[in-house]
Amino acid sequence: MIVITGFGPFGAPGSVAHESNPSERLALDAGSRLGAHVEILPVSYAAVSNAGRLFSDAELVLSIGVAGGRREPLLEKQAVNWKESSVPDIDGTVARGERIDSTGPDRVQTAWDIDHIASGSGLGISLSAGTYVCNALSYSLYRHHGNACFLHIPPAEHLDLDAGIGLVERIIACSMSA
Repeated sequence: MIVITGFGPFGAPGSVAHESNPSERLALDAGSRLGAHVEILPVSYAAVSNAGRLFSDAELVLSIGVAGGRREPLLEKQAVNWKESSVPDIDGTVARGERIDSTGPDRVQTAWDIDHIASGSGLGISLSAGTYVCNALSYSLYRHHGNACFLHIPPAEHLDLDAGIGLVERIIACSMSA
């Protein structure tokens, strides 16, 4: 089973992100086209903390999140054992700088052949998923699931939905052939 995750709305009421999250639409549409199982996760540190174990039966997990300052999609090579942000998650939690897992390593990497997949998908690679909920999800996945990766996409105005679906299809095809 292939699992694709996206995130639900977040941010302040009245903001564009509060009404919709482009990662949700992309995950739902790409998952439908690929026949994948789709999970829309809340933008919550608590909700993603155990994701790596929750999806342990999946053959492959591709998680998608939005990076507001980016103009192009990038695969995340690693995640750090740290959460910190001035922006609250959907539960109102503001991470003031703390480890995600007190017993875990400082950083973990995807087990994917990220260079091969990025090259085959026409993507770049990022070495930091940040310190917000996307990083916390990546940390859980990379630590507890052998075949998972995180894709950060730019806001919707910088990535057409059809182009995003094609990108997800290429990433999954490349990851299955690596």
